Amino acid sequence: MFLLIAINKDFPMSSTTKGITWAKCRDFASIICSRESTYRTMLDITAWDLPIFISDLFRGWKKAIESAIEGFGGTITIVLSPVITSIVGKTLGKEILPKHMQQDTIQYLKFTAEELRSNEGILKGIKRLSEEEPEDKRFIASLMKRVDKTKQVEKYEKEALEVEEFSKNVKISDEERSQIYKLKKATIIGESLIEGLWWGGFGLLIRSVRKYILQEDRFTGTKGYVSDSESESLGEAGNMNLFQKICGAGSMFVSPITNSILFHKIDNTPKNKSGKFLNHMRENFDMTHGVYPKLELLFSMTAFPKWCGLLTTTQGWYEFSERIMKAVTLVPSWWLGHRVTNGLFALNADKNLAKKYNVDKGVLVEKEYLEPITKNDNFLQKLAKRFPEPAKIHHVLKSTAHNPELQKEAENEHAKALYKGFALHSLAVCLINMGVNQVTKIRALHALEK
Repeated sequence: MFLLIAINKDFPMSSTTKGITWAKCRDFASIICSRESTYRTMLDITAWDLPIFISDLFRGWKKAIESAIEGFGGTITIVLSPVITSIVGKTLGKEILPKHMQQDTIQYLKFTAEELRSNEGILKGIKRLSEEEPEDKRFIASLMKRVDKTKQVEKYEKEALEVEEFSKNVKISDEERSQIYKLKKATIIGESLIEGLWWGGFGLLIRSVRKYILQEDRFTGTKGYVSDSESESLGEAGNMNLFQKICGAGSMFVSPITNSILFHKIDNTPKNKSGKFLNHMRENFDMTHGVYPKLELLFSMTAFPKWCGLLTTTQGWYEFSERIMKAVTLVPSWWLGHRVTNGLFALNADKNLAKKYNVDKGVLVEKEYLEPITKNDNFLQKLAKRFPEPAKIHHVLKSTAHNPELQKEAENEHAKALYKGFALHSLAVCLINMGVNQVTKIRALHALEK
């Protein structure tokens, strides 16, 4: 319903549809965009779980059940990711930090890994915590106030005061800095292990569901047009071999191993000698606000081990080739899809706002993406400028604070771009998935004719 309302560009601000006002839709969009984790959760649901489930319904209910388990099972862990981080951090804090520091474990995790690598970084980190974190907590509280979440408002306002008190009184020695950095790394690796066990085990999970719950000994994707005997002749039937079992189990440990190697490379490579990739990871292989994984870290903990597990446990060549096609076409949408949809909608609205209010561009899209493309830009940088990341709601409201009228319209346009982008992205993924499914059908039927 939110998506359908928002697609209409001229939706009146005072209109209601079955009790849902535009103001509520706009506030909901702001809450979605207030955290990377909530944004990614909604993106996963609207641009992965739902469209793939819907498109796989046309292949039969058994394949749809597999897709539902795969999709929504992953989304649940993304929702729980901050909770897992907090539990892991507090547990490890009791072993790593001195007793007098343990009560502030979560506060220490709010320092970035880069800040913890030097004493100068710690000083910058304390200053950042004293300014950014309370502001962020109070901003979230203001969003919750709009939707009458009184308990949530009190929670975030209390947390803002706690951060202020902590940053005002904290003093960190060089030894303590090293211990906090050790905690930061251990927490990330610990969460990587927990997330990796789940995501990396998807291949084994799907095969187990297929065999023991759905009672199928074949690839369910071709069940609508290939008989059981024909499926066996196509090599789609049978149990997992030893190689698949080993690879399926090994995929569960891909994330902590990969992340440990990356941390080792970062810690043992001087910053001035690091390549572009390592420098990028040095800054982004981390959490925001202590418990929310950044996109790069989220990818290494979720999508990477998941696809390692899925690709090595496929049932026959047709499922394997289908997984490859979906990995090539759909996985890139994790990074690029919302840029091509939400980002371009935001970019167009940003140009219109700048022209209407005679202000600089960079309200709905951050200014770094508005820089002209240069010869020195690499492929990813050129792609980012051509398809920008839509600005988070914090940036939208902060950059328009001087003009209430502009701020109101900017927030409306931000919500419209988000909803229209999610709807278009969802449709595109659904069509792509149906196209890949059709390719599998054509190839399988063609092989049977031979």
